[in-house]
Amino acid sequence: MVRYSQVEVCSGKNLAMRKQKFFQQISILPMLLILLSACSPEISDDPIPFVPFATIYVNLNLPAYQSLKTSGYVYIDGGVRGILLHRLNSTTYVSYERNCSFQPNDACATVEMHVSNLYIFDACCNSSFNLSNGEPSSGPAWRPLRQYRTTLSGTDVIITDDIVN
Repeated sequence: MVRYSQVEVCSGKNLAMRKQKFFQQISILPMLLILLSACSPEISDDPIPFVPFATIYVNLNLPAYQSLKTSGYVYIDGGVRGILLHRLNSTTYVSYERNCSFQPNDACATVEMHVSNLYIFDACCNSSFNLSNGEPSSGPAWRPLRQYRTTLSGTDVIITDDIVN
């Protein structure tokens, strides 16, 4: 009978120790989740609003668009905050929504060509974007700029509100 009570006491201690260890592990889990979520980057903000527009025809022979005959760019009305049309090479033009992809509802979230003409820049959030694909290259922006379908037909560059990618 002595042996039975000793076994009962030992298993009671083991059970108490197991419970304590279990509760310690469970209490660590919420702290671990908070710590991991604090380390992840903030990649949730509003999407760029969509404002449809009629097809835009840019006649490259007009004086206002002479810069596009070399390697320049122009700003055009359309979309949310306007469109930046840029010539990549003799047959390829790209057009981007001027609304920055980072916190696009901020009043100042408008991109423009950097003075170097090497990239697109938003002075509001200090994000930079690649000219060839609109992908962010620095700053807090994590989404690319909205790119519109752009084609060259003779001497006209045609921009539609179809979103590329």
